[in-house]
Amino acid sequence: MRFVKELFFISAALAFTQCTQKESQSSEQPSKNTEETQFDFTPQDTTWKSLSVREKIGQTMMVQARFEDHRAVGGSMKTFMEKYPVGSLFIPDWYFREHSNGKDVMELIPAVLKEYNDNAKFPMLVCEDFERGIGETYPKYTHLPVGMSLGAAGDTALAYDLGQSIAMEAKEMGFNWLLHPVCDLNMNPLQELVVERSVSDDVNKALPILKSQMNGLHRQGVISTVKHFPGDGVTMRNQHIVTTANSLSKEDWDASFGELFKGLIANGAASIMVGHIQLPAYQTEKINGQLPPATLSKELMIDLLKNKFNYKGVIITDALNMGGCAGYYKNELEVSVQCFAAGADVVLWPSLEYMDTVEARINRGEIPMSRLDDAVARVWAMRERFGLIEKKQELSTPMTEEAKQLVQQTGTAIAEKAVTLLEDSNKDLPLKVENGKRILLIEVGAEMSEAKFAVTKSELESRGFEVDIMDNPHFYSWGWRIDSLNVYDKVLVCFENRYFHPLGTCLLKDKESFAVWTANMLDPKKRIAISYANPYVLDIYEGIVPVKINAYSCDAFTQKAVVKALCGEIPFTGVSPIKLNPDALK
Repeated sequence: MRFVKELFFISAALAFTQCTQKESQSSEQPSKNTEETQFDFTPQDTTWKSLSVREKIGQTMMVQARFEDHRAVGGSMKTFMEKYPVGSLFIPDWYFREHSNGKDVMELIPAVLKEYNDNAKFPMLVCEDFERGIGETYPKYTHLPVGMSLGAAGDTALAYDLGQSIAMEAKEMGFNWLLHPVCDLNMNPLQELVVERSVSDDVNKALPILKSQMNGLHRQGVISTVKHFPGDGVTMRNQHIVTTANSLSKEDWDASFGELFKGLIANGAASIMVGHIQLPAYQTEKINGQLPPATLSKELMIDLLKNKFNYKGVIITDALNMGGCAGYYKNELEVSVQCFAAGADVVLWPSLEYMDTVEARINRGEIPMSRLDDAVARVWAMRERFGLIEKKQELSTPMTEEAKQLVQQTGTAIAEKAVTLLEDSNKDLPLKVENGKRILLIEVGAEMSEAKFAVTKSELESRGFEVDIMDNPHFYSWGWRIDSLNVYDKVLVCFENRYFHPLGTCLLKDKESFAVWTANMLDPKKRIAISYANPYVLDIYEGIVPVKINAYSCDAFTQKAVVKALCGEIPFTGVSPIKLNPDALK
C-alpha cells in the first residue's frame, strides 16, 4: 500500500474547503496516514442561518428510520419530512427485518434511504454503530476484530486500515456517520459493557491506536464518533440499566481519560458521544438530589467539554431509551429536551414530539435561540467538512477490488497479530496430529450453537484433527459420565461471553457456569482455555489450566488466527493491552 500524506490547512477558509473536497473526491481509494490532522470547525457555508426553527431543530435529531411509522404521518414520506424535517437517521436493523414484508433487507435499506433523501432539503446523515464491522449485522459484509484486538496488536497502521475498512463498507451501504471508535478505558475487570470493546486500560496505549482508527474513518469521508465521554470502564455498572460513574479523582481523570479526550479533540474528532456517566470530580449541580449523567449535565458538556477543552465539534448523546438517563425527569420526552438544553447538539433517538416541544419552548423563551444556533452551526460545520451539504445523485459508493482486498487483509493481519498467549506452562504447543488428533471443543456462552465455532472446527479438521463440539455441556447431564469424555486428546474450552449475551453481568450464570463446571472436571493437562471476548475470564475460571490464550473477538479472522497459532504456523505476537492480575480475582 502506498502512503499518502494529507495536508489540511486551516489558515484560510478557501484552503480548508478545497482540502475537504479533495479528500471526498479521492476517498474511494485506500491509503494510509496515521498523523494528526487539524480542522477549522467554523462553517463557511451560512445556509443554516436561513433555516426555519423547525428545520434547525431537525438538525439536532437523530431518529430511528421507522419508515412505515413515518409514512403514516400525513400519508407519505414527503408529508412527514415537511412536518418533521429531521437531519439524521439511525438505521435499526431489527425494525427493517420486522417490516421487510418478504423483501431482501439489503435491497430495502437503500430504497428507504433514497425515499428519505429525496424528500429532504439536505443530505440525510445516516448512522449506525458497526464497532465490529458491518458483517456482524449484515452478513454480506465483513465481521472484523474488536477494539481490544487492536490494542493487543499494537499497530497504528492496522488501526488506520480498520477505520478505512469499516468506512468503505459503510459507504457502500449508504452510511456516512458511524458511532465509534469506543474510547473507554477498561479499568475494572467486573465491567461488563466496555471490556473487549475498548482498546486498553492505558491511555498511552489507547490514544495512538484510536487516533489512527479515527483518521482511517475520516480519510474515507465518514464521520467518526468518539465515545463515551467522560469515559466508561471504571465502575462495574452498565449504562443501559442504570447511571454509571467515572469515579476517578480529578488528578487521575485528568491524567487518563482527560488526556485521551484532549488528544482525540486535537486530532480532529468530528463528534463526541456523551454517555450516561457521572464525573463527580467535575460536578456539583444535582437533579433530584443526584449528580446527573453527562447527557444531562451542563457542567460536563458545556463547562468542561466545550469551554475547558475548547471542543468545537458536535456533541451527540447516547441513546435516550437507556436506564442510565431515566428518572431525572418525568419521562423520556423531557429527558431528550433537557439533554439538548444542557448542551447536546444532537440527541439520539428522540420522539417526534421532541421537535414540537423544543419549538414551543424556544418560542416562549424558555430555551434560548443561541443554544439552538450553537448546535446547528456545529452540525453544519461537520456537514461541510464531510461534503454533506449538497445532495448527490448516488447515495452509496461502490467498493473497488483494491478496497475489498484491503478489508480482508486488514482482518487477517489484526487477528494474527492480536492473539495473545498468556501461558503454556507445560510446553504443550504447537498441537500436532501425531500427538493426538481427537479434539473436544466446549463452547461457553449464552448464545451458542455449532455454527459459532464452525470456522475453528473446519480449520482444525483441514489439518487432520477430528473435532466434536459441545454447546454448554450441563454438569447435571455429564457429571455422572464425565469419564466418557476422557477419550479426547485435547479439550478446547472456548469462551464467548460478551455484553448483552446475556445482559446484566460479566460473570458466568446458569448454563455457562454449568458448562465450565463440566469442563473443569476433565484432566487439566488436556485443556486449552481460550477467551474470544472478556480478557479476564480465564483468570477467573481457568486458573489451573496450563495453556491460556486471549483472542478478544469471535470473528472468522480470529478463529483462523487462533488455529494457526495453536498449530505453530504463526507465532503468538499479541501483548495483553490490559493489566491481568489473577490474584486480585480470587
